[in-house]
Amino acid sequence: MEKAIAAPITSLHDLQFHEHDPSAKKTDKQLRTLVVTDIPLFVTDAQLRGIFSHYGIVTYCRTRLSKLYRTAYIVFDSATSIDQFENTWAVLCTGHCLRVCPASHSPDQRAVRRVHVALLASLPRGSVAADLSEIAEEVSAKSVNIPFSYNSYNPKPYAYIHFSSAATKESAIRITCALKSIGLTWHEPTEVSSLCHRCGRPGCNPDKCASSRAPQRPSRPWSSNDKLCELYNKHLPPSHPAKRHNHFARPAHSERRSYADAAGRRVPSRS
Repeated sequence: MEKAIAAPITSLHDLQFHEHDPSAKKTDKQLRTLVVTDIPLFVTDAQLRGIFSHYGIVTYCRTRLSKLYRTAYIVFDSATSIDQFENTWAVLCTGHCLRVCPASHSPDQRAVRRVHVALLASLPRGSVAADLSEIAEEVSAKSVNIPFSYNSYNPKPYAYIHFSSAATKESAIRITCALKSIGLTWHEPTEVSSLCHRCGRPGCNPDKCASSRAPQRPSRPWSSNDKLCELYNKHLPPSHPAKRHNHFARPAHSERRSYADAAGRRVPSRS
């Protein structure tokens, strides 16, 4: 075997043999693999490839389900593409935050990225991680994760903010934040059960939460004013909603004729 792998074989068009080492091949692939978590179910493989192709040439992409999310394994053609994720903990995709970690990291290295976490609550309805980009930059956050509701799969009104150190976290929670003119509040992750799942405020009863009430429909002045109804019926075009919805625009029930009544009347024949 040593002779076979020593040099290219001229008679075989310079074919070069190499020693087969499965462990080395596996290690090489691991050094080129990025683990991506917290991927929303609606994010497609094509979108994943499109985002991570900005960091290098993607040779392989495999995903698997993980409860409410998916986990992806992105393999690049070179291990140098992974180097940039040593200090990058998250990547935005379709407005949502995907957490990233090199596959070569040890369990302890991965655990460090989940140690210093704070909860930012009272987010406006429908908020996504991209909406918090400016706040994340201001507080030096490494990643922002807004969980999804198990029932509706809508974003919840709070976000898990991850920091690189305890000092950074302590400095961040002293900063007053607001989004879309709504004041946000900082909490420890253990306090999540005390937050309203509709508005994110502590102590709010979800059954009586103001944010869950359906918006009031604009009043229709013609629905309670007979004089207005009469004027609308007289002057407005038939297509106007005020005319379509008032009872003056329709014949009284006693005046309506059914198809059977109309068909029952015979037109006299001409002699």
